[in-house]
Amino acid sequence: MTSVVQHESLVHEQTFDKPAERTVPIADPGAWAILAFSATSLMLGLYNGNFVNPAGAALVIPVAFFFGGAIQIIVAVLEVVRGNVFGAVVFGSFGPFWVIYGFIQTTFEEKVVEAATKANVDPAAAVSSGLTVFLAMFAVLTFVFLVSALRTDAVLVSVLVLLLAALVLLMIGVHSGAKGFVQASGYVTVVFAVLGLYRGTADIMTATYGRPVLPVFKLG
Repeated sequence: MTSVVQHESLVHEQTFDKPAERTVPIADPGAWAILAFSATSLMLGLYNGNFVNPAGAALVIPVAFFFGGAIQIIVAVLEVVRGNVFGAVVFGSFGPFWVIYGFIQTTFEEKVVEAATKANVDPAAAVSSGLTVFLAMFAVLTFVFLVSALRTDAVLVSVLVLLLAALVLLMIGVHSGAKGFVQASGYVTVVFAVLGLYRGTADIMTATYGRPVLPVFKLG
């Protein structure tokens, strides 16, 4: 009987003496990535839409590398830790999109021109062909994300619909050389970027106010 009491006392001491495990909560980083993507897109849209002098378009490149690209990649990793598959895949795709865009503008476009010149191929056609394939690939991914987002909210779905339209318009403009399509893609880009900024702001205000403030119109 004594041994049983001693055993129960030992278990009691071990249970209450063991320090409680602490888990550090990870805040939802989605707003950070949405704002980074939207702000970078807004800059590019302003240049493609001829809202500002297009000669300054090169300034988008450092923003694409460090804000549109790096931030979304960091957030994608955090979303993996949080178990958010949708956020991880979306941000983990569009983050590299901006990094690749930056490298195309700074390095690989010149390499394509050099290779086309050596092969006696029109350099402009070679560059437009490569950009068309690049944009088409991300247009397909955007459609996949759009279908997956139909149970999220109306604002996010609208952003993806307009993003898909902007990519298709830009793809047609680049492939055909029709500047009108490129400019139209700029207009659409500005609209979806503004919606994206609204969506990111809604998430931040929900966190700071402790309740939804800006409606995003939940679906599903």
